[in-house]
Amino acid sequence: MITVSIAINGEPIFTRTAVNTAQVLENGCTVYELDCESKVHHRCEDGVVKLAKKMLGKIKERGTT
Repeated sequence: MITVSIAINGEPIFTRTAVNTAQVLENGCTVYELDCESKVHHRCEDGVVKLAKKMLGKIKERGTT
């Protein structure tokens, strides 16, 4: 499991958690299931920072378009 959080003054404002499903696609990507029930595909050799960015990209901010 991986958890990524954004905090302001020590208070988390956004958090996203993902679990490795152990499913590897034909293109070599591993499927991660997020706590929001969406999925991201990630190549492990691309590193954890890239995975974290994909996870944070799934957050929907209130009041934005």
